[in-house]
Amino acid sequence: MRLFTLFLILIVTFKLNAKELNTQIAFIPDIHFHDIYADFSHAGFKGIALDNHTKPVTIRSMKAQLHSTRLFNENYFALIAALDDIAARNVKLVALPGDFTDDGQPVHLQGLKALLSEYTKRYGMRFFAIPGNHDPVKPIRTHAGKSDFLNSEGREVAIFSKGHAMCKGPHTDFLFCDDAISHGGYQEIMDAMSEFGLTPQSQDLLWQTPFLNNHASLAERQYQQCTNDNKHCVMLPDTSYLVEPVAGLWLLAIDANVYLPEFKNNQLTFKGSGNAGYNKVLTEKPYLLSWIKQLVTAAKEQHKTLIAFSHFPMGEFYDQQSASIKDLFNDHAFQLKREPTTNTQSTLANTGLRLHIGGHMHMNDTSIIKAKQNTLYNIQAPSISAYRPAYKLVSITGSEAKVDTVLLDSIANFDTLFPAYKKEYNYLEEHNQDEKWLSDILQSNNYHQFTLQHLAGLAKWRFIPSEWPESFRTQLLTYSFHELLTLYDSQTPLSLTQTSDALLKKVSLFDFIRDFYLLRNAGSLALEDISETHFKAYKLMAHHLDAMGQCLPKKGNKIAQDVDICTFKVGLSKAFAIFEKLAQGENDRCLIIDLNLKTNKPAKACRS
Repeated sequence: MRLFTLFLILIVTFKLNAKELNTQIAFIPDIHFHDIYADFSHAGFKGIALDNHTKPVTIRSMKAQLHSTRLFNENYFALIAALDDIAARNVKLVALPGDFTDDGQPVHLQGLKALLSEYTKRYGMRFFAIPGNHDPVKPIRTHAGKSDFLNSEGREVAIFSKGHAMCKGPHTDFLFCDDAISHGGYQEIMDAMSEFGLTPQSQDLLWQTPFLNNHASLAERQYQQCTNDNKHCVMLPDTSYLVEPVAGLWLLAIDANVYLPEFKNNQLTFKGSGNAGYNKVLTEKPYLLSWIKQLVTAAKEQHKTLIAFSHFPMGEFYDQQSASIKDLFNDHAFQLKREPTTNTQSTLANTGLRLHIGGHMHMNDTSIIKAKQNTLYNIQAPSISAYRPAYKLVSITGSEAKVDTVLLDSIANFDTLFPAYKKEYNYLEEHNQDEKWLSDILQSNNYHQFTLQHLAGLAKWRFIPSEWPESFRTQLLTYSFHELLTLYDSQTPLSLTQTSDALLKKVSLFDFIRDFYLLRNAGSLALEDISETHFKAYKLMAHHLDAMGQCLPKKGNKIAQDVDICTFKVGLSKAFAIFEKLAQGENDRCLIIDLNLKTNKPAKACRS
């Protein structure tokens, strides 16, 4: 009888292990959640009322948004739309690869916790979070705040934590002090988000950390981090974990934050982790690499499907154009500091990991890192708080993972806050014309268009002044391509037909730079937003610049006295070449990846 019972157990165990994995996981990095209904009334801030029927909102200004790589306000509605879409698809597992709040403020952490808990209760969703460089900004709580909240007049006002220098001086009607706006550290993140993957839950089949005892408390999950001179060392948390939420699926959440300590003025402070990424993980957290290798080996032996996610990219994200970007711009432009080195990418691929989903860059991109016995696919998931808003959906059937991109073009209530922005616009028109932004963004018909307008404004207000060569930051920005060509004499006459002449008159330099950023951010998702007319004009203009040969400024041209148009010509040709390569990048829309770690099959494009 005992032998028969043992035989039955073996059969059941074999069937369970042999059962084909069939599940889905949604990945939503860089939510940058800002609770627009946060209440600071006890500090004296009443917010801005939209009408007589709803609660006043606590929002940042449109001016602030148009200088930031992310939206602060509308992503509140974008998150709800994403979760509603995920619920409609009956997806139960949702990963949050960092920057789930804007800066780890307690007030926003509590707002996010309440929202995620609601979807857990209503739909049975489980959330798995891992910190990013915005949560926490520093490993310990710090005094902070923002000076660009909108009041009822449409004027910017400041809200800072009580210990901040701003709150130690005389108070005014435009300054409010509340500790709920401070930047939370790891402890505050853990207090609010512990049930979302950061600590083991009753339904987990497996939960581990890279530390020997697998304890969940922060005190038991620490490593030593020293200053560059090794004179001052401190123990810092690492919230990495492995979880098996459903039988056969291992989700590896990697805390790739590295906060380098600095000892200044007899005080220990920390650098932010934004530019550290996996380059610093290799030098400062080498134990993570050993742990990852152990997990890969265990996943092979136990026939588990292993998917890793973290906030930072494991691969390059400019379609092999980083060297060209450095050449045209500089080593620090386009956030190139955040790109893993070739050695870092190779080291990560050699751990045996097959699939990693990252965030941080607010980009839609795929990079493929090949090692001798493995291929690592780094999927850069876009942000719902920037162009082009979307999330990644991984559908696993057996050993294959379909990595798809779900667009959030139309979301409910995206224009809810427009009346508040109109107040801001009217205030600036009356009091500060120089700070007035283009009101076209308030004519957006959907969230897709709104984020596109946001990126166009961001290009104008921030990217062009800070990233593009000086010759581009001139009156030439408004010139059509036809007008640009008139600045030069050519050794060979330009053969402009009536059609091509009309084409070059339709497109301006600013149009190109805007489209450049659309493509950089969204990859193939941007192609439908760049007209065929623009593509033809860029190809034609590149051809004419090349055909010109030597740069010969047209005599008597006054602009050439102020702008180095020969340097501009060379730069524009290089920009066209980068643009063309970005448009031909790896498949970033939908891929089918083999997750069987014992084989190394190439990925396939999804069937349309």
